[in-house]
Amino acid sequence: MAMNPLTRRILRTTLAVIACSAAIGGWFLAARRDAPPVTLAELQPWYGRGARQLEVAGVQVNYRDEGSGPTLVLIHGSFGSLHMFDDMVRELGPGYRVIRYDQPPSGLSGPVPKDFTLTSEQFLSGLLDKLGVGQVSLLGTSSGGIIAYRFAAAFPERVNALVLSNVPSSAPVDNSGARRRLPIKLRWSLGICLKYSRPFSWTCWQDFLRSNFWRSARVTDQLVTEYYDLNRRPGASEFTSMTAIMRKDDEVVHFLAAVRAPTLLLWGTKDPVLPTATAGLLASRLTSTTARTQLFDDVSHYPPLEAPDEIAAATRKFLQTLPTAN
Repeated sequence: MAMNPLTRRILRTTLAVIACSAAIGGWFLAARRDAPPVTLAELQPWYGRGARQLEVAGVQVNYRDEGSGPTLVLIHGSFGSLHMFDDMVRELGPGYRVIRYDQPPSGLSGPVPKDFTLTSEQFLSGLLDKLGVGQVSLLGTSSGGIIAYRFAAAFPERVNALVLSNVPSSAPVDNSGARRRLPIKLRWSLGICLKYSRPFSWTCWQDFLRSNFWRSARVTDQLVTEYYDLNRRPGASEFTSMTAIMRKDDEVVHFLAAVRAPTLLLWGTKDPVLPTATAGLLASRLTSTTARTQLFDDVSHYPPLEAPDEIAAATRKFLQTLPTAN
């Protein structure tokens, strides 16, 4: 029995919609497939310019040591590298010796032996000893802030000041809750990336960064490529004894209560992972020192990367109020 013209048109339209949906779905998944691996030797000429290497407790560390004056150590967060602070260091200007390093096994550092037992703060102490550094000020962002406050708690005699930028104040962190607060496209994309993309594709890293930035113009192709390249090195995201992840809340309370150095909290209020209330909890747990808080209303999870000029200015102003120390 022949179809009438209307039925044929409806059928053709339906088939076209199905084909189009399948093509879009296939493209969406293909853009989020696993990324090809890259070696440390391949990455070195791309991202190692201006950096140095030294060995701490048998682990190779990629670092930069620039300028002169009181020492400021910058500590990046998960999946990042010392390049997270490139723009901030330029904005900070002269007057400081600035040290930043790739936390092994990320960036161009590592790998870390499986039987390695040093904690993140012990490792940082060893790095500073190798560089001949005594007292320091510390700035840590995201999980890098955990390393910073643990070091300040464990080695109070070495820390002049502490700057924490969007740092977890309790454990564990509810990343699933953060995803629920994202726009639906990013939520779908990251869900697929987490399930199917190991390591993340370029598109997955683009959406990851977009989910953690409010100033979308700061998510450039160059930044996405940097995260994509450095995180597709085998072992780059492995957990080690140095990984700045806190699992027990009583340990967080213990470390924060032991911090004695003057502390500044710099907070992006648009953070889907650590909302502004987190800053208040963090300040309340710093019971052995006085913590100031400065909010940035159009900034998200990585203030030093998203707003380097404002963070550099706030850090410089804070450090200038403290007694000069080397």
